[in-house]
Amino acid sequence: MRSAIRIAVGLLLVIGSQVVAGNVSAQSGPPVAVSGWRYEKGQSDLHLFHCEQAACSPKSRVSYRIYAPGNPMTLDQYRDSQQQVAKALEQRTPGLKVAILRVDGDKGAGVPRLYKAQRQMTAPDGKNEYVVSGLMFGSGASASLISSSQDKKASSDNYSQFAIALTMLVQKPTAAR
Repeated sequence: MRSAIRIAVGLLLVIGSQVVAGNVSAQSGPPVAVSGWRYEKGQSDLHLFHCEQAACSPKSRVSYRIYAPGNPMTLDQYRDSQQQVAKALEQRTPGLKVAILRVDGDKGAGVPRLYKAQRQMTAPDGKNEYVVSGLMFGSGASASLISSSQDKKASSDNYSQFAIALTMLVQKPTAAR
């Protein structure tokens, strides 16, 4: 029986028409991009995007990194890592409260495999930021993806736009980092 996440991967591949996905080694720009997002090269191998669409919530950002295939991380390990991330963020910023709202993922060990976490970060002044982060494991590569916004729905919607392109990329047998 196929999991809901595997079905979602199939749907993502079908509706990926608004994104661009390419071979990383064959281009000078980002490996994947989405229309309406301004690209900024981050430190090391980080690809950072700022939303320039009128429909975006202010300060909406998405970033990702591409890794080699074959990461054996389990869903339980991913859940544990999200707890560690929340603690580290709170320790780094006094007064910040990080609530993990949800962690989902494919329980299998094969590919494609997706893990996704949603969290709410409340600053000492009461302002909220919503973050959706995930890991995607494919036959050609792995990727981490983070979307943040002041609006919960926008954070999730923005994540989904890039998840389409990254899912296609990590499934390519010749995907490069």
